[in-house]
Amino acid sequence: MRICRRHGRRAEIWFILHVPGVGVLQAPQHPDTAVFNTDGKTFSAAGLSFEPVEAMRTWKVQFNGMMRLTESPRTDVTKEEGRLVHVKFSFMWSAYTLPFNFDTDIHPRSIARAMAIEKWNQQFFQDVRSSHQTHYNQWGQLWGGLHIEGHEEQHVRLKGFRDHSFGVRDWGFMHRYIVHFAYLEDGSCLQIVTLCFPTTTSDLRTGYVFAPNGKMEAVSEVDLVLSSIGEDGTMPDSYSFNFVAGGKTYHVQVEIYCQPTWYNGLQWESRVHERLANFTVNGLSGWGVCEFNYKNTTSTGCPLPPRESRPQQPLPDVTSSHRKLLTLPLSSPVCRSTELVGGKGSSLATLTALQSNGAMFKVPSGFCVTMAAMELQLKLHPTLKSKLEELKKVSCSGQVDALQGMCQSVGEMFTSVAMVPVVRDAIRAELDNLSTTSQFAVRSSAIGEDTEEMSAAGQMITELGIRGLDQICDSVQKCWASLYGFPAVQYRRQHGQPVVSSMAVVVQEMVQAEVAGVLFTQHPVTGHPGKMVINANYGLGESVVSGESHPDTITLSRGVDGSCQVEGVDLGSKTQQVVPLDNGGTALQEVTSAQSEKCCLSNDAAVRLGHIAVQVEDAYGGPQDIEWAVSEDTVYLLQARPITTFGIETEWELMHEFDTPLASEKEISTTSNVGEVLPGALTPLTASTVSRAVEYAAQYVTDSTGVKRCQPYFKKLGLCLGHMFINMHNLVELSEQHVIMGDKRVTEMAVVGRCLEEITMDDIIEYHGKSSLWKRIIHSFHLLKHLYTSKHMVHQLEKTLTTYSICRHDNATAMYQEINERLPECFQAWAAHTSCSGRSTSWSTVLMMVLSQGAEWTMQHFSDMAHFYVNCEQVTSADVPDALEKLAVKLIEEGHRDRLIAMSPQEAMAWLLGADSGPSGQLFQKFLDLHGHRCLREVELREMSWRAAPTKVVSTIQTMLRNNQIASVKEPFNFDEAVKKIKSPITFSGRYILKWTLPYARQGVVEREQSKSAAVKMSDHFKQAYWYLASLMVAEGRLPEEDLLFFLTHQEIGTLLRSRSAVLVAKALRRRRILPKQMSLKFPEICRGHPEPIEAGALSVSGSDLMLKGMPVSHGTVTAPARVVTRLEDAGTIQAGEILIVQSTDIGWSPYFPLLSGLVTELGGLISHGAVVAREYGLPCVVSVKNATAMFQTGDLVLLNGTEGSVRKLNANN
Repeated sequence: MRICRRHGRRAEIWFILHVPGVGVLQAPQHPDTAVFNTDGKTFSAAGLSFEPVEAMRTWKVQFNGMMRLTESPRTDVTKEEGRLVHVKFSFMWSAYTLPFNFDTDIHPRSIARAMAIEKWNQQFFQDVRSSHQTHYNQWGQLWGGLHIEGHEEQHVRLKGFRDHSFGVRDWGFMHRYIVHFAYLEDGSCLQIVTLCFPTTTSDLRTGYVFAPNGKMEAVSEVDLVLSSIGEDGTMPDSYSFNFVAGGKTYHVQVEIYCQPTWYNGLQWESRVHERLANFTVNGLSGWGVCEFNYKNTTSTGCPLPPRESRPQQPLPDVTSSHRKLLTLPLSSPVCRSTELVGGKGSSLATLTALQSNGAMFKVPSGFCVTMAAMELQLKLHPTLKSKLEELKKVSCSGQVDALQGMCQSVGEMFTSVAMVPVVRDAIRAELDNLSTTSQFAVRSSAIGEDTEEMSAAGQMITELGIRGLDQICDSVQKCWASLYGFPAVQYRRQHGQPVVSSMAVVVQEMVQAEVAGVLFTQHPVTGHPGKMVINANYGLGESVVSGESHPDTITLSRGVDGSCQVEGVDLGSKTQQVVPLDNGGTALQEVTSAQSEKCCLSNDAAVRLGHIAVQVEDAYGGPQDIEWAVSEDTVYLLQARPITTFGIETEWELMHEFDTPLASEKEISTTSNVGEVLPGALTPLTASTVSRAVEYAAQYVTDSTGVKRCQPYFKKLGLCLGHMFINMHNLVELSEQHVIMGDKRVTEMAVVGRCLEEITMDDIIEYHGKSSLWKRIIHSFHLLKHLYTSKHMVHQLEKTLTTYSICRHDNATAMYQEINERLPECFQAWAAHTSCSGRSTSWSTVLMMVLSQGAEWTMQHFSDMAHFYVNCEQVTSADVPDALEKLAVKLIEEGHRDRLIAMSPQEAMAWLLGADSGPSGQLFQKFLDLHGHRCLREVELREMSWRAAPTKVVSTIQTMLRNNQIASVKEPFNFDEAVKKIKSPITFSGRYILKWTLPYARQGVVEREQSKSAAVKMSDHFKQAYWYLASLMVAEGRLPEEDLLFFLTHQEIGTLLRSRSAVLVAKALRRRRILPKQMSLKFPEICRGHPEPIEAGALSVSGSDLMLKGMPVSHGTVTAPARVVTRLEDAGTIQAGEILIVQSTDIGWSPYFPLLSGLVTELGGLISHGAVVAREYGLPCVVSVKNATAMFQTGDLVLLNGTEGSVRKLNANN
């Protein structure tokens, strides 16, 4: 797919889809590439559009149009081949490599060779400068839904590149070029170019290779000589060549299987053969494109007749004097400004200009009462203006009943005050200029109405059959009043638009229509561009627009050349029509049975309307919804507005909107570890801020060793369906191939809690390559230095947090800017935690090496290690339940137990925070001071912390009191006792090493928890700042609800503050709607390629005697009822003495640990949150038990063995 924007509303497109089982689909005009009547502003043409979402990261690629389906590409533009079918898709493209910029990244040897062979003179260097164009490539992944007429919709994921160039490109000066793009099965991608530009570079050979991990090597040598392959126009279907990049030689074999031909330029100045091919590069299979370009030297040139776009009406330059005008005739060029006359007035002025350029329709004469007139009305009626300020305050309160009452009051005031004389005089003057004094239509034309972002259809009034100055002035005031009707105000409020707005009013001569209705230039439901739909009824079109009558529906088939013919007629009942009354106004009139039984619009008239609609669509450069009327065989156009519904994202698109692209489908990812820190689906705001901070923090550790990977396209973490995953291919990069003391098992143990068989060292080397010995030594030195300084990083973070705050501003824009400037501090906090976690993992690795004595790591070794981590002092995660236990004991001692249980959580919170609670309240306040930044799903910005919503903790305290939960007694750790309990044999020297190492390892667990608490505390500052920003945006009318802020990305919030985009607010609402579905998804622990959720019902309990195995992390055996919790909001159902079975736990679960008798998690490892706290409480705990929440049910009697790592369901007999 390619779009090239040209002057004069023209573009060139290259567009072909090769779909297995369907055939070859290509743009219907191919091999010609010229497209006319584009909007001239965006990368869009012939239904294909490229829209940037995030700079250098993400693009949206959409198509809705006709394509030619053939067995092989069409080569003769004068012959009709294949059949035209409707194709529609909406893809997201996201980059996984850095861009390769041909200005800066080309290999010096390559460009030096090309320049050296040229004749250097003044003309040569002038040509180099004058013909320069900026050009870059970037590889990524494309995904989305593809619908081909006659076939089932399919969802696809495709690898591909984005090629962008701008500057001078004259096809006539190019002799020829060959360019190869290839993607290989290991995830590598490459481009090799050989070109001849006679005036500057007659023999340039260049390119690049990207490794699967994103490492780029520029091509230094290519042995493909342009003159030796296809110079005579005969292109081989099989050939080979070699190139060198990064000191490595690559052998390339090319096999062509499909070859479309395209002609560029109005006179077909160049010919391109876009050859689809299979590649083999150093034994690796791949696919891609070979592009052969020739200067087109045929004598006939383009066989098509001369073509050009319809002239588009330019937007006028609005001056200060224009802004003071109270009325504007529709014929005035300035009237095309939406700033002066709103959406409807501007559209009618544009149609009026088209009418004068020889169109086949007329626009009723008229004028606009400008927005300046309404502003003057408000200025000279101060009470009206103050009433609007009251309305603005009420709209931000969210009180619907009060808002409805205020809207009614404002509307009544608008119609009751007198119109300003000067405005009335301006209307009289415009009426005097009209050629008739017949009836008029008076219609509203508000800011944003009938635009691509908002329609506001039917919210403001239209007055028909109006006669004379007095009635027109009254109708104008009614239109002004309708701007503040409740439906209109609520619509603006819900779309983040200013409630206090402005409006123009259109006054037009009313057409005495015999037939009228609406025409859609594309099918309004399917978007089919080959189907135009007309709704028509007798009389005025109001009966069709308002839905008061069931109209006739005429479907026109439309050819790619603009021809139209009637395809089908669906007769409506047409029982009534709207007719004008002689004395003014309109009335409903019965339609005779004879009229009802036939179509109100003849086939000839329908086809004529179709041709007019094609004219209008070409003029606007996009599909239109057109209101029309026919009177005495003349077609009148009453309105044209863009159809805005075709680009709305489907549920599937929204679910996958933020998916992370993968370079290779072999990549392994896991929900472990990150599923504990960020369980469930993330909101877009969290995904664009905190998760990126964690990503960069993870990259920071790698970067600190000298292995440079810190860039936005390399992913150690990834998103799919809103859930976060760890990319194990990238996380285990610091293994033996880059660091001498590295061990992939170390990372696997820290993340998954076991050694992974799914990924081997050969896989990692294939993906990342292998460093030389001296580089591995240097990397190891840097890593040790980094781990040594990580403790200082945490201490510095904790010191910063003692006085840290994010400044509060009194307006949303300043507050957003404050947050934006402070976001790097969030990254620094998570970098400290990530580094500290690496330090802790390193000490755990030493312990494991002593226990295993060089043998393979087994579950017995993990079970033995658990003994060494019992009762680590000052573990933050364990401090939470400890503090709550002490508080519960204090409440019982002071006799408050029954009183607090009887209260609601809100009442109990108020009492605990009040002065009457005494020492108990002081303990509660101390708890909030120390741990108030924590909560369930604490890294999710939308989740309020315990400090912001203390009732989350209060309900847990009440549960503890109901169960008479008292503080547990912990035994201090004893090294000799721990050694006696382990089953792995230990040598004398091993025992000595253990005794020396163990204090550091245990302290490492403490520091890891402390650093996480500090990072979460930093995130909580941003959480509070974003909630405050949300409140400001609601107060300023930019958002209808505070909660919606979290369904925008950080970048989108900035865009919304600059543009008040109604599209973004609507998208946030749709994103929020699908979040519960995303939250309900569950994934396998280990995924290859893009994660696929486990289908609901795919796992079921079979039989009563069920046993699952996992990793033992806290010893002991217990038999008790199970409590299976799959939704966080159900955590409050936990009862004392139960065994909790859950996917994972984080700090938010800590308050419930005193109630439990055991813990089972589907995710986790030896030092995961659940394991650490379970050991502190002496609770039997088994982690990494696959599918436990699906296989067990609440109430099952369960035997949990935390020593062997088993969970068994018991029946009545056992």
